[in-house]
Amino acid sequence: MKTAKDTAIPKELLWDYREPPDNLLWRLQRIADFFPAYGTDKENVKLLFEYREKLKLDYGKHRLIELYYEAWNEKTS
Repeated sequence: MKTAKDTAIPKELLWDYREPPDNLLWRLQRIADFFPAYGTDKENVKLLFEYREKLKLDYGKHRLIELYYEAWNEKTS
């Protein structure tokens, strides 16, 4: 199982922190806020999809994460 420290945050998304908090939901929310400019790799998409109900997402981002998740699953099947 991935931990918060395993979820990398691009430096561009850390303007207000020297180091990202050791909190998985914080890290996923920060990635989701800038999705799809960041976080479209398979591992991040999987985590965003798994935690999507706990994140603050508008309908468009919620659906976009679902589409990326489906696309990654099709690619690896």
